[in-house]
Amino acid sequence: MSAGAKDWLRQRVLAVLLIPLCGWLLWAGVTLAGADHASALAFFRQPLNSIAAVLLAVTALYHTQAGVMTMIEDYVPAGGLSRLLSVLTHVGCGAGVVVVIWVVANTHFGA
Repeated sequence: MSAGAKDWLRQRVLAVLLIPLCGWLLWAGVTLAGADHASALAFFRQPLNSIAAVLLAVTALYHTQAGVMTMIEDYVPAGGLSRLLSVLTHVGCGAGVVVVIWVVANTHFGA
């Protein structure tokens, strides 16, 4: 399988994974509508909700990274700008994953 085919397949698998995770996000939003801070903390301290939040964020950021990298490869001429944008994309999405995991872990295990 070529690299392009692998990228295409990866994006489609991530998109399919996002469907139930976005369903969970909608359910969480409806559940938490009008809730106070303590109720929201209690909701996200439940292990399944913490796991779902992390999975949603990681999957969405990875899907975003794959899509942006495809756009960079297709529309930005090879060279310094292309490499810079690729690095910024990887660093930005990686930082987003780290922040989300830290926030959820701090909410779940922290004070």
